[in-house]
Amino acid sequence: MKILINSIKNVRVLVLAGMFVALSTHVTNAQNFSNLKPTEDQAALDEQITQQEIERILANEIYSSPNTGEVGIDFSAMSNYTLGTNDVIEIAVLRHPEVSGQYVLNSEGKIQYDFVGDVSLSGLTKSKSKEIIAEKLSSYIISPEVTVKIVGYNSKVVYVIGEVGRPGKVFMRGDTITVKEALMQAGLPLLSAKMKKSSVVTPSDSGKMEVKPVNVHKLLVKGDLRENLVMKPGDTLYLPPTVMTKVMRTISPVAAPIGTAAGTGRTLTTGF
Repeated sequence: MKILINSIKNVRVLVLAGMFVALSTHVTNAQNFSNLKPTEDQAALDEQITQQEIERILANEIYSSPNTGEVGIDFSAMSNYTLGTNDVIEIAVLRHPEVSGQYVLNSEGKIQYDFVGDVSLSGLTKSKSKEIIAEKLSSYIISPEVTVKIVGYNSKVVYVIGEVGRPGKVFMRGDTITVKEALMQAGLPLLSAKMKKSSVVTPSDSGKMEVKPVNVHKLLVKGDLRENLVMKPGDTLYLPPTVMTKVMRTISPVAAPIGTAAGTGRTLTTGF
């Protein structure tokens, strides 16, 4: 009789465990959203971007520069970039290697330049910096031929967080950057992103942040440039997760241990 009762209990445990294992498998598939067919209510809440659309956007928007090999660079923005702390520049003076080399702007926005001393370049463009350096060198060199190149863009960043391929800092190559450019550098939205409810957050010294809504779905899929907001250094672009993503991430840590326990239970009951 005891054996029969224990067998019934084991069957119940196995049934429940099997249900949770199936649920955990569903959770795993849901992370990629490749095997799910959302209901009409879910589709109304979260309009997803398909993998084919992402590939199309990448094909149309990402390009490699023949000079640098870098991806998605706006060269017009680079020419207007103003130097700041931690930026790295390369100065080349024709026939004068002793005053050529790479220099980092310190916390005061200055470089420690050989023979000349500290030169303040903060807030200046590359072309203006070239003029300043040539003027400084003219006291030591007759008609110096100077070339300035920015090799490290470190002073200006925006942040892209949430459901994107590479969340974190995006180093700017201009004084501003658009939402579209930031998304391209951050690896585009994931399928788990709630693109219609994204936002750009601008910090304030007063402690009151300015939050601007942005519809990333309209921007990337429908080409609505009204959603292509301009971001400034320190801004944050946030792409929240969909409702389905939140549910699956909540269930997954619970379902996984139960699935493991179900496997252990099957091992223990072998031979009954």
